Amino acid sequence: MNPKVWSLLARAHEDIQAAEDVLKTTLPERAASAAYYAMFHAAEALLLTIGLEMNSHSATHSNYGLHFAKTRKLDPKYHRYILDAFDTRLSTDYDVTVKLRIPEVEEQFAHAKEFVAAADAYLNALEK
Repeated sequence: MNPKVWSLLARAHEDIQAAEDVLKTTLPERAASAAYYAMFHAAEALLLTIGLEMNSHSATHSNYGLHFAKTRKLDPKYHRYILDAFDTRLSTDYDVTVKLRIPEVEEQFAHAKEFVAAADAYLNALEK
């Protein structure tokens, strides 16, 4: 398997750790962003296993949906998780007046952990 797959998965795990660390502060918007990037990097790793390397977030989202959600290689709910997290990241990155509540960020963080764990299991199963 392409070594970049494992680098992307490692980055996804780092993003999970960053989100968890930041969630302990008073910066929930930063935690939400890190949770999104965890899912994004996991999706990139998955797509790379089928020879796809995207050059935009939207291309990554749509190709993940096409090749992993619609085919049910992974639960389709993960596609919804990444799309919702992307919308949250965009709104908090580009509108400084948007403030998130801790419970909604905690939910997004839980979704990111679940998504990365599913990607991890899928990729490890491919290695066997």
